[in-house]
Amino acid sequence: MNKYLMGALLLTSMPVWAVLPHGATPAEVAMCEAYGMPGGGGRYQGHYCDALRFTNRAYSSMRNKSDMKYYLEVAIDNFNYVLNRPNEFGGRIGDAHVGKARALKMLGRKAEAAAEFNKALNYRLNSPDVYQALADQYYETGNKEKALEKAIEGLKRNPNSKGLKRRYIEFGGKLPYPDAVAESMSEESDKGANKPEAVPKSAVAAGQASEPNKQTVTTEQEQPPEYVPPKIGTPSNPYCRFCVE
Repeated sequence: MNKYLMGALLLTSMPVWAVLPHGATPAEVAMCEAYGMPGGGGRYQGHYCDALRFTNRAYSSMRNKSDMKYYLEVAIDNFNYVLNRPNEFGGRIGDAHVGKARALKMLGRKAEAAAEFNKALNYRLNSPDVYQALADQYYETGNKEKALEKAIEGLKRNPNSKGLKRRYIEFGGKLPYPDAVAESMSEESDKGANKPEAVPKSAVAAGQASEPNKQTVTTEQEQPPEYVPPKIGTPSNPYCRFCVE
């Protein structure tokens, strides 16, 4: 009896990480391989895989707060590993900021989450998902003005995003929707393309010098000599074409 009691006490006193499985499941391995990463391996790309799979575990454990907290903390540690090595992870940095932000949000660390979402915009400037997450983050913390501002910024870069359009209206935006940044830039480019460019005088002179045998057009063109009709007839009959004077 004492043996079983001692075992139960040890289990309750052990930290969560000692009893929860850490290795990747077959489904998690398949997920990581679909993302082009080794399935939970020890190399650095495996840390990003671990961050994703422990985040997924946290979503699945939301009813068990202690398990969820443990999974999120492990995920954040792995996201930090990625973020501290930008040269090794390249294009995953923006996604790592987003993943860390979502994990922080689930832990209730909303200010830190907002900071990570904003950092993600440095790498995913045109991502509607990041703008939506930021808008929601500010709205949930009571900063409705900032929430609408992020929805507007996102719509300017993603004018067809249904999620951003819905948030824009819900957060107090008025129709019509904001003008798209890309469209306004395109219009400016078109204006510049249609505007005739003045040719500098030096270029004209250089062109003339490079083609010395080419005739140049002047403003005063030479006129042909005035036509003088031939003299016909005689003084007494000026209209006779065959009369000789």
